[in-house]
Amino acid sequence: MRTEMPLSKPIRRFLHHTEETLDTEISLLRQPEAEPGGTLVDIYTYDVERNVIIFPAQYVGLLKDFIIAKHCTNLLIKGAAAKKAKYLVCSYTEDSVYRGMRQVYIDALKDEAKKENKLPVKKLIQMLFLLYSHFNEDINDVPWNAIINASVYNRMPKIRKTQLYHVMKESKNDMDEMMEQETIVPRRYFVLNKAMFYARDMFLAKTLPADELMPVLNIPQMKKFNHLEVKEMLTTRWTHTAWYQSKVFGDNMLEILDTPLGPVKWNDPPTLDYYYDLYKVGVLLTNNLLSYMTMKDWFVWEPPKHLLEAHEHKDEWEKSALKKIFGDLISDSWGD
Repeated sequence: MRTEMPLSKPIRRFLHHTEETLDTEISLLRQPEAEPGGTLVDIYTYDVERNVIIFPAQYVGLLKDFIIAKHCTNLLIKGAAAKKAKYLVCSYTEDSVYRGMRQVYIDALKDEAKKENKLPVKKLIQMLFLLYSHFNEDINDVPWNAIINASVYNRMPKIRKTQLYHVMKESKNDMDEMMEQETIVPRRYFVLNKAMFYARDMFLAKTLPADELMPVLNIPQMKKFNHLEVKEMLTTRWTHTAWYQSKVFGDNMLEILDTPLGPVKWNDPPTLDYYYDLYKVGVLLTNNLLSYMTMKDWFVWEPPKHLLEAHEHKDEWEKSALKKIFGDLISDSWGD
């Protein structure tokens, strides 16, 4: 482990366990402009020599510990998959981009027919791939977010209060981002997207219910939630938004999460096999969510390098899909 920064004993042990289990090396890096949830640059995804966990420079103490624990868990899952079989992610191809964008367009037309204020054609065209890629990002994140948080909660009891704060903050940011898109995104996809995050939050509300998670006074942002348990906090937040249309979908997705995650023995010995089992549960969970949302043909399971290369072709594939959907009508306007 390459770092000179002070670390708590539990986190130092967890870092050592991660390196030993995967026979790898981890570096820690503070950056002022880092993402609030930190970033994992790992050897199983990128062409790098060592794993690096990047987190905001202002994070200290337990908040820093939680970010490190979260990314170590993510690294263990990826590494176990790579060592035991093959680590795959949800990627896309030129054909799958077309299938996804075409379905979004068909649903958008149905949605627009019911609206008084129609979305300008240019915005509609721009929205197709943006929405497609948004679901690609979310399906590669939401199932794993639930698994990683559940694992950290059971493995690292000393950072549970901080974990709660981070989960609540993450939930609020996700919700705010969704509400900004409400007037643009076709209703079906807005509801499905909200339902997916609702299911994640309700699963975590059931997984993180303990009394010791009551907010502590040294986290000012949590004072307004004082005397509420986690489930009450997340439920209160969701019931104060226009989420009711998502509830049926959200409850169904919660059941989809619960079915494979319910039997997981979170406190089993943290071996390579244990983390590979978590990876397999995540793949099953992802496939079940995609089936429920009728998006199975939108994405393909491929190595991370395939997804990185797909990102390089996204502009080309977006134009190709638009050409197939709109024919010659798109050429002039897209050129401008």
